[in-house]
Amino acid sequence: MSRRITVENRTGAFGAMPGEIVRKAGPDASELALLSSTTLISRLATRNFPFDPVKDLAPITKIGNFSIAFAVSPTLGIDSFKDYLDWINQGDATRRRIAVSSNTTFVEVLNILLRRSIGESLEPVYYRGVMPILNDLRDGRIPATVNTVTSLLPPHRGRRARIVMTTGSRRLSAAPGIPTALELGYPTLDMEEWFAFFASPATPAPLATQLNRRLRSVIEDREVVELLKPLGLEVETSSPDELTALIEAHRRDWLARLEATGIAAAEAVK
Repeated sequence: MSRRITVENRTGAFGAMPGEIVRKAGPDASELALLSSTTLISRLATRNFPFDPVKDLAPITKIGNFSIAFAVSPTLGIDSFKDYLDWINQGDATRRRIAVSSNTTFVEVLNILLRRSIGESLEPVYYRGVMPILNDLRDGRIPATVNTVTSLLPPHRGRRARIVMTTGSRRLSAAPGIPTALELGYPTLDMEEWFAFFASPATPAPLATQLNRRLRSVIEDREVVELLKPLGLEVETSSPDELTALIEAHRRDWLARLEATGIAAAEAVK
């Protein structure tokens, strides 16, 4: 039996809108949310975050791992993160603007590290989704952005953005010329994030298990794996229980990172 699938790109503040939609959906799992772990960690430092990743979503399966990328506008003529830091030090406050959508907590951590090392911090400019960011980055209306490497690699290759740093413990196989934050002296930014599918919390466990089996069979298909590699996504799936454990482990890691950099977590998640 075939089933029609519609994909809607609805990000919203923090990239959280898919989770908001699924949280209110019915138990038939007709609506699924594709969320990044960078969206989920935004709740740690945001008191008005719209949902609880543990209570308000039913984990289905992890899709794969990715790093976070720091990119600059090609209009700047900058080739390295050091060049970028020199550039912001040589101008006014407008040079410190950085576009963000779902990676707000990451920027807070980065700002602490920059203040410690160079005495400067970046000014987040919040966007509702990555496409407006890419347009402004291409045209020089915003000098830099932090986003998922899967969002920034295609424009990097098309010279609409210039990635100068990624997180993660090793360089990307899809872009080996880009250095990691660890190499550049920012070990606290050595991190790996992930994408996962979620359903309504009302979804019965047998249906979640069935969805998990079907989605994993597609995601793990060799052709799909090869299509995702050039985007910087390393495919790795999970069971619903494994995803639940991953969410909690990821939360603990980020709470420790916030504590190490002196950022207070939101009261609700301490």
